[in-house]
Amino acid sequence: MAGLTVSTQPTAEPVSLQEVKQYLRVEDSTDERVIRPFIETARRFCEEHIGRVLMQQGITLFIDAYDDTNDPLWEGTRTGPYLNYYKNYIVLPKPPAISVTSVSTFADDDTETTMAASRYYVDNVREPARVVLRQGETFPTALRVANAIKVVYTAGYSTAYTVPEPIRMGLLQHIAYLYEHRGDMYDGVMPMPPMIKTLYQPYVVYSGLGSSSLMAVG
Repeated sequence: MAGLTVSTQPTAEPVSLQEVKQYLRVEDSTDERVIRPFIETARRFCEEHIGRVLMQQGITLFIDAYDDTNDPLWEGTRTGPYLNYYKNYIVLPKPPAISVTSVSTFADDDTETTMAASRYYVDNVREPARVVLRQGETFPTALRVANAIKVVYTAGYSTAYTVPEPIRMGLLQHIAYLYEHRGDMYDGVMPMPPMIKTLYQPYVVYSGLGSSSLMAVG
């Protein structure tokens, strides 16, 4: 199994408080303390739903083995040589990945060894990105049975305005929905307007680590 933690929280949100107030047509500061939590709530819901992170944040990925992470859904036929090559890379969940800080392995006695950056490269052309071993390189053997490989990387869009506009529009609609229905009680789960998920749908990453796997720490 693999695990993800947020080691560095984002310092900004995809939509600003001022943008939200304009969208809600709120002119004074009376409800700002009510609106602010809705912005983060909507962003976190979106990230879990689409399997991406929106604003830049540091992520630490632990996997048990180098072929432990799931690739996005595949269409077509895979050939034998491709299957062999496939085991030479690690998928980085929660795109878009920006850069990789380090790749480390742990021996059975918990000794950590950082791999030289010259042994691999980061493939940002595909999404999700991946760490690919260079020609002739292999992952170490005799690693511990759990959390044997650690990848520390940065992911997210560079600024709020590089976040795809349909995602930003979905966030504004979600925040407006939460604001208008604050205090409402439901017997079950609060229904989500279909339009919001429709706006998010083109950006969903279908992967085993796409959702419900990112845990904040610190």
